[in-house]
Amino acid sequence: MTNILVLYLEILLVLLALSMPTLGVFLSIDCGSSDSFTDANNITWVGDDLYIKSGKSETVTSVNNSSIIARPYTTRRVFPTTKKNCYSIGVGRGEHVLLRAHFYYVTNKDEKLSAPVFDLQFDGNPWAIVENISADPFYKEVIYLTKFDAISVCVARNQDYPDDVPFISAIEVRSLDLGLYAGVDPNYPLLGIRRINYGGNESVRFPDDKYDRIWQELPSSKDFITVKNDTRIVVADLPDKPPESVLQTALYNQNLSGSLLCIKFPNLTNDKIYTIFYFSELLNLTSSDKRSFSIYVNRKYISHPIIPPYKTALGLNFTTDISAFGDGNYQYCLNRTSDSTLPPIINALEAFQIGIPLTDGTDNRHVKALSTLQKAFVQLQDWSGDPCLPNGSPWDWVECTYTQTPQITALRLSGYELQGSLPDFSALDTLQLIDLSNNSLSGEIPSFLGNFHKLNMLNLANNSFSGLIPSSLTNNSNLTLVYSGNPYLCASTQLPCVNSGNGSSALSPFSNSHSQSRISKNFLIVYEIVILVLVFVCY
Repeated sequence: MTNILVLYLEILLVLLALSMPTLGVFLSIDCGSSDSFTDANNITWVGDDLYIKSGKSETVTSVNNSSIIARPYTTRRVFPTTKKNCYSIGVGRGEHVLLRAHFYYVTNKDEKLSAPVFDLQFDGNPWAIVENISADPFYKEVIYLTKFDAISVCVARNQDYPDDVPFISAIEVRSLDLGLYAGVDPNYPLLGIRRINYGGNESVRFPDDKYDRIWQELPSSKDFITVKNDTRIVVADLPDKPPESVLQTALYNQNLSGSLLCIKFPNLTNDKIYTIFYFSELLNLTSSDKRSFSIYVNRKYISHPIIPPYKTALGLNFTTDISAFGDGNYQYCLNRTSDSTLPPIINALEAFQIGIPLTDGTDNRHVKALSTLQKAFVQLQDWSGDPCLPNGSPWDWVECTYTQTPQITALRLSGYELQGSLPDFSALDTLQLIDLSNNSLSGEIPSFLGNFHKLNMLNLANNSFSGLIPSSLTNNSNLTLVYSGNPYLCASTQLPCVNSGNGSSALSPFSNSHSQSRISKNFLIVYEIVILVLVFVCY
């Protein structure tokens, strides 16, 4: 009896495991909060402390103190100082993910009335410009195949609005099956436009959609009829796996002989649009009834006649180049065929802009070298994400060259309160400028600094470096070397270099000198002659 009970429990556990979604990542971050909670959709939210070190938390009061606002929108993280701020979320490379960034802007007493304008980025790629912010919460969505071990979600100052302060309210990351949205080259991201649940009276998401895609309902209209049928609809064969519930509702024209049902998408910025239409006949038609229609985009025919199936579903995807339309506005229309007795019907739709190719990121050797600097100096750990990308949005203290693979050309770390010795960042082999002045760096000047063949400016002024200046630096005629304000330094030509203990090198007349690109040999000769003359006079 015991063995039978154990076997029964094992079978039950296997069936339970098979029934659960095998998603790699299902993460919801409440930005600006440190608390965890579970919402009405049984989605667990966590605070953002583990995912970002910069910015500050703010509590948000909804308009008119309304209690309707969802909890993730009651806090936000704002970034009043650094230009680019990134969340880092471990996912793993090669993961197919849906990424959502949420925003809700309500002015606090000390803020300007107009909403900010700023850039939204992911993994070094441009995502969207956050602008025209309304009084209602909204989100931006992207679907793509990851190329790195961690996802970065960044908000950055917009070059046209450099004084506007970025913020973010929430972030969601969902793993998707690799087979979803296979109609688009995986080297390109899908930037969400809309996902619509036609005929529904509420939005649909998890748990109905195991991937937690949000299918939004449309406001009711006197021009259209909504229809609902709770009969089971077979959706397993649809490659993009929409939830069954969005196919159990639909919308069609009020006029049964109406020929057109149009869907408009204004103000698009990308040339290529990827759209997926979902159709299922919800009425049990008689033999004399026929529903048949074709799809047009801006009056251009793009599909054969479509007859929605009953109790099953049809999904059709189209990639449309809208550059020929000129003004960035376009619309799809479902047009009844001449032999159809019923108007067109639509159950659900997904629409995306196809983004530019996904970047491979900044030179990985350089990224690792910057990570070494960040591990050595806690002051630099506020920065994450790609140090150079997108183009024009580097970290505050680096400069980059934007070749096919971006590389670091400058470190501008003056006045960052760095303390201790310098770690080895010799992998940054394209550096042309290093400014480490006005810190509290100590120890010897590392010899690897003399191996940067492209380096033309090295500023070490006003630190606590000690010992010899490497000859590879002092003998480099192409290098401007600045080391004033380091009383414990002495030139490599002066031996021995003995620390006198009073803040200067005992044998270094250059300990408080101005910048020099190299030590003057003539000056040293004169100095030695003076010493010899003094010795001769004394005798």
